[in-house]
Amino acid sequence: MTLRIACRLSWFALALAGLSPPAAALDLDDLPVGTVQNFGPNLQTAAAGVCRQPEGLITDPDGNLYVASNSDSATAFGYVCVINKDGSLVDIIPVPAAPGAAAVGLLGELWENGSLYVLDQADNIQPHGRILKINPRTHQVTTIANGFAFPNGIAKDRRGNKYVTDSFLGTIFKLSSDDARVTHWFVDPTLLSQNPNQPVGANDLAFDAGEHFLYVDNAGNRQVLRIPIDGDAPPGRIELFADGATIDKELHLNGPVALYYADGMQFDVKGNLYVMANIANEVDVFSPQGKLIHRYSGIGTNALDFNASAVFKGRLLFMTNMSATDGGVNSKLSVLVTPFRGLRLN
Repeated sequence: MTLRIACRLSWFALALAGLSPPAAALDLDDLPVGTVQNFGPNLQTAAAGVCRQPEGLITDPDGNLYVASNSDSATAFGYVCVINKDGSLVDIIPVPAAPGAAAVGLLGELWENGSLYVLDQADNIQPHGRILKINPRTHQVTTIANGFAFPNGIAKDRRGNKYVTDSFLGTIFKLSSDDARVTHWFVDPTLLSQNPNQPVGANDLAFDAGEHFLYVDNAGNRQVLRIPIDGDAPPGRIELFADGATIDKELHLNGPVALYYADGMQFDVKGNLYVMANIANEVDVFSPQGKLIHRYSGIGTNALDFNASAVFKGRLLFMTNMSATDGGVNSKLSVLVTPFRGLRLN
């Protein structure tokens, strides 16, 4: 550990010691379905703002939430901030920028066997994008793979293989279960954004319960797509599952609204798919047949603000609010009470 990092960690320890607990503990189990509440500290100001503009999110078996900061001011270091089940900030993990990269931007996360996988979009320039593996106890950060342009979402199948979207390359990469090999698993133009004002294409990933499909959303195109899977056979032809522009027209919404910048995705045990529509500041829920069945959003101080990633803990859907359009002032976590438990992640 260098002196610089040691000094940073000492400063973080002081910052954490000075944090006050959440103003009031939420009795979430008693809240009605559809309720959206803030959770944990204000991430714009906590620990001098190193947790601001949270993007990636995952939970460990103990219920801790790992929040990956995608701060627009992060150049030399990014940070993964750990919030416990009571909503207190309990740890901060520094992540140094890739060699030669002008920035560090932490995105999708995955938990596996006591380790945390985190994607770094860096400065959006290939080959600076990375897949990182972090030891949450020692804070050791290891680069598992690099060479990406904009790695964004990550998901794992039952065999332990990991799938990573690259939003600028129109590609889903496959990382073998032993983390030794990266291959181009699926490349298709439908994974690229056709919207010059919102160039981020393939974003998050989610497997259905039977792993018959790998779902992927395209942020710029406002779409959710899915790729048929049949064991070790090559992936099937990509299919359109839901289209935001079509939904706006059908529901007479003053669009763009539905799937407006589709981001994080999670399934519940009934097969319903929850998609973060972060510019619309809402959660769009789709039935297994692709029908929009619910739209959830918060109100007042509990309103969503560019909700990016999501993870289930039972019936509670936790979300990061990146606050990307207002300078990070509303950086925070939110929690949505849903009708059904979330599908257990592999």
